[in-house]
Amino acid sequence: MAMLIECWANEFSRIDSRAHALLTESDPRSCTETFREWLTQWGVPDPCLELWGSLTETGLTEKTLREALVEKIAVPGGQNLAFFVRLALNYGYKITIDELRPHTVMSRVIEPFSGDGWTFRWRVQIASASAATVNWHDAVGTCNEPLAWWGDSVIECLIKRYAPAHTEVSFSYLGI
Repeated sequence: MAMLIECWANEFSRIDSRAHALLTESDPRSCTETFREWLTQWGVPDPCLELWGSLTETGLTEKTLREALVEKIAVPGGQNLAFFVRLALNYGYKITIDELRPHTVMSRVIEPFSGDGWTFRWRVQIASASAATVNWHDAVGTCNEPLAWWGDSVIECLIKRYAPAHTEVSFSYLGI
């Protein structure tokens, strides 16, 4: 009987260690064997994260992917201004947001004049745009081409990705 128990002990030990591994693998902060499956199931990296990773020196490291995965699981998102400011800060951007409203008889004189189309518009003012590019009109451009155009595709992608569907977002860049 002792030999039988000794034989089973090795198998029970293996089963016990796999059970402990299952607990580790059930948490994306500590998993190793199932990390790729976690990324696939949660859609990480998304197009915005890939774009951001292409601009960094190290690219998308496992640490960056793990942080993005945990954030996607843990942060419920939101439609308030604080959510978007926090989202931008996570990627190294400092922004302020203005909610634009139609001009009415109750509006103050110093408020910008705007029509009904501004009800669902908001403007993101980006103070620190690390990947911002500025393009200028050149002599061989067409007459309907703007004189200059600019943008930062990373922050614009992030904000548009999480913006409520019924709203329109415009961007302004301070210091460009």
